[in-house]
Amino acid sequence: MKIININDFTKHTKNSITKKALKFHNLTNAYINSHLHSTPAFIRIIPTDRCNLNCRYCWQKNDDSKDMTFNNFCNYLDKAKSLNAGMITFLGGEPMIWKPIYNAVSLCSEKNILTDLTTNGTLLNQETIERFGKAGLDYLNISVDVVNKSQISSKNSIFNNNLVNYLKDAKAKYGMHFRLNSVICNNNFDDIKRILEFVKLNDIQISLGYVVPPLNNSHSKSQSIYFGKEDTRLLNKIISYILEKKRDGYPVIDPDSYFTNIFRFFNHEKFWDCNYPTRYGWINVTTNGKIRSCTKKMDELDFNFLDLNPENLKKLRSIFKDKVKKCNTTCYSNCAYNSYYYTHNKFKMLKKSLGRFNFQMAA
Repeated sequence: MKIININDFTKHTKNSITKKALKFHNLTNAYINSHLHSTPAFIRIIPTDRCNLNCRYCWQKNDDSKDMTFNNFCNYLDKAKSLNAGMITFLGGEPMIWKPIYNAVSLCSEKNILTDLTTNGTLLNQETIERFGKAGLDYLNISVDVVNKSQISSKNSIFNNNLVNYLKDAKAKYGMHFRLNSVICNNNFDDIKRILEFVKLNDIQISLGYVVPPLNNSHSKSQSIYFGKEDTRLLNKIISYILEKKRDGYPVIDPDSYFTNIFRFFNHEKFWDCNYPTRYGWINVTTNGKIRSCTKKMDELDFNFLDLNPENLKKLRSIFKDKVKKCNTTCYSNCAYNSYYYTHNKFKMLKKSLGRFNFQMAA
């Protein structure tokens, strides 16, 4: 049994609270600047497109691509700071296979920028979680789709022995919060049920999203995982189950309308606006410093992140707007929908944010 030095624990906790306050102050300023000058408050860094998994529903990888160098990352971070960014998210591929990831997170923390990282969880263990905590990582999003590995997905790391306890320890010691992300496929409903019971038992927030068909059909690996109008009965069952659990206090962060509007999506209705063209949208930086219009497109625009200025940002938003017109009705990403929903429902966004804060403080 590991003995915790209470003095060291208290010191770490006080330091993390002070640092967190500085980061949130910086994020507040970034948010205000995004209103006044349309600068990006949020930057997504994609240090690698490589991944150590091959999930059936995912096409957001390119194992032949080169990784971002740490020197280039430092330049991009300086640029993000000059644009008054308040949060940097690390995506992939799988960002944990990028060797400089801990140094990159630490450097962001030194500059009082909030950090967020999404991982498939396969490389999480007591050591790597501790390293993230020491580096100052603020939010860790862990993908989990199944209880036991299957042909659909291998993302089940949260069920590994003691992993959730290591995460809870890091949360208490360093203020490193974590949540789960799960993809609802045509054939993993039983797993989703068990995952929901797990998050309820362990007080872990979760975001649930329908599997999103690839924008390019050539990227499709298995049609059996997607939903269609012929799955109305199953979808109604899934929707009823999730909404009932939400009413019972299960920590699902997605709004009810995301789940119920799936049928409008099937009808190709234009009932929501993707946030990418707006000042609230994210700027995605690829491994070579180009701008990616959307993390689900794997494209690169003719814009270098280091060259962004007010004029280029305006042009970029215009390009995003034109691109979204073509894909908004063929994509139903829960992260994009959630951003749209809470941007247009300020009171619910405040309630959700306060709820998240209370949720985190209770652990």
